[in-house]
Order: sequence, then structure tokens, then C-alpha cells
Amino acid sequence: MVKACRIDWKTSNSVVIAGEVDENADLSSLTKARDQILYVDLSGVTRLNSSGLRLWIQTISKNKTQLVLRECSPSVVEQFSLVPEFIGPNGHVESFYARYNCDSCPEEELLRLQIGKNLSETRPDLPRELTHPCPACGDTMSLDQSPEVYLSFFKNGYKHGSQAS
Repeated sequence: MVKACRIDWKTSNSVVIAGEVDENADLSSLTKARDQILYVDLSGVTRLNSSGLRLWIQTISKNKTQLVLRECSPSVVEQFSLVPEFIGPNGHVESFYARYNCDSCPEEELLRLQIGKNLSETRPDLPRELTHPCPACGDTMSLDQSPEVYLSFFKNGYKHGSQAS
């Protein structure tokens, strides 16, 4: 598992961020996408502490970058409900993962949700339970937090943006 924050540029406007975003994270390379759309894959972010969160907000606030947040991990989604500034004034969420835990064993599963595909932009709704049973024991898989936590960015002024890249 990646611990330190790692930034991997896929193209000039597409980046993957993984690991722990903390006080040691160097987010300065994100400034090279100033004044353009930046597609950010956050699926590998395992943790954000308050210092890392502050660095993230400072970095995206300085630039006029339009963020498209993709594949947001549950750790990232938690920040949406706590700190609406995480998405930034010019950003939007394209897709994220919701964590489901088995009611009887330690098994967990991530459900990928994409706005406009399997999650409505106008009436977003997350299932509290998965329709299929736990693959390990056959019991019910339940959402690890309330749907409101996962969907908080909608009430905080979600705006739909470009889907291309």
C-alpha cells in the first residue's frame, strides 16, 4: 500500500494522486495545469489529514484550474461533507466510490458511482444495501456511512461539468 503522497501525470491535464495527503505532500506540480481543465484521479488516496487538506485547498485556490475529480476514494468523499472547499470553486465530481461492509464478516466492497451514468444528477440516491450478498459469507452488504455523507457535494452546490478527456 502506498503511504507517501505520489503524483503521477498521465497527460498534460490528467493526474493520478495516491497515498496519504499530509503535511509532507508536494502538490506544487498541480500548478502547471493553471487556467485549464485538470482531470484528477483520486482512487488511490488512502488518507487526508488536516495539514494535507490545507495544502490541497491552498494549491487549488491559487490556480484558476477547473478540477474534474474522478474515481474519488471513500477517504476523499468524507472530506466533501466536512470541507466543501475541497472540490474548489471551479471543480466538480465526476465519479466516486462508496464503501459497503458486510454485516457479519470483515469483507468490504467498493461500488463505483458516476454522475449521469449510474447516479442521477438531479435526484441522486445511494442504496443503503447492495442487491447482491457478501461474496465471503452470503450476508447483507451495507453502506458504511449515511448516504448524505457520500452525496454532500450535491447540497454544497454540485455543478456538472465536462465529461471529456
